[in-house]
Amino acid sequence: MAEPDAPLVSVVVSARGNAAAVTDLLGALARQSLPAQLMEVVVVDNDPPGRIRPIANALRQSTWPFELRVLQEPKPGLSAGRNRGICAARGRYVAITDPDITPQPEWLRTLVAAAQEEGVFAVGGRSIVEYPQGEVVVLTKALRECHGAVDWPQGREPAVWPYWVTGCNLMFERQTALEIGLFRTDLGRRGRWMGDCEDLEFIDRARQLGHLTLIEPKAVVCHPIYRPETTLRYFLRQGAGHGVCVARMHLSVRVEPAAIQAGWAAVGDVAAGLVQGWAFLDRSRAVESARDLARITTYHAERWRLRLLGRRPAFCAELPTKGSI
Repeated sequence: MAEPDAPLVSVVVSARGNAAAVTDLLGALARQSLPAQLMEVVVVDNDPPGRIRPIANALRQSTWPFELRVLQEPKPGLSAGRNRGICAARGRYVAITDPDITPQPEWLRTLVAAAQEEGVFAVGGRSIVEYPQGEVVVLTKALRECHGAVDWPQGREPAVWPYWVTGCNLMFERQTALEIGLFRTDLGRRGRWMGDCEDLEFIDRARQLGHLTLIEPKAVVCHPIYRPETTLRYFLRQGAGHGVCVARMHLSVRVEPAAIQAGWAAVGDVAAGLVQGWAFLDRSRAVESARDLARITTYHAERWRLRLLGRRPAFCAELPTKGSI
């Protein structure tokens, strides 16, 4: 049962080593059109244990129009930090975002309106990716999708392929989330390991249990991407982490075929892309293909590792079929 004075929305942010960004985010949240008394912000300090707490110290220096709580989560990882915040949240809804995100003033009000009007479990908003420092590699659509969704519906649509939610712009019913289980801690970014898919798995699991998620493109946040995140090294690391995480998703959800793309046809496309990139000096095509090679290799390596450990897919329908590797 909700507390009598509980806020409507709890904004949960897990932060690690970016105190200045958290302060900027809180400034953007203070400008939300949703009345401050209807919200609270829970910042989870996921920095390594130590006497000096830069994040907590930075947040004590200012006052905010909403209630602000700062918690600590010693276990490293984005999912661990978010789960700590969700468990401590008091709102009916939990909105998760990241420290480097700038939400537009109508962000929270729009998410809440969509959830209440449509009666759904979760609502994902639109994330606009910006490149303030330019790009090291000219980004193809596939490379841009490594930074977030590119295609968005014109109006509210179910969060199914080709649309998907992003963890920096997602709101859901807290109690239902507690009942179905929170973010898997073996997915998502953890330290220097570039895992992901924790948000995708969470929403897919909810949908497969009968809970609907909508995309509301009017709930907008801006997400800056900097030059180090547009290099070959970055995309190789991102592809490797993504492949591992998609393989792990099989343990709890039916994975959409479009999210896998690791069969012989995909391998052929990678080989063609590498040849064309080298022959025609098309660096973007070469980087995209190299990233896909890393993704496909780690996907199959992780699936074999899980089989050797006796960890089988949750749904037999997702076992390899003829024509896949």
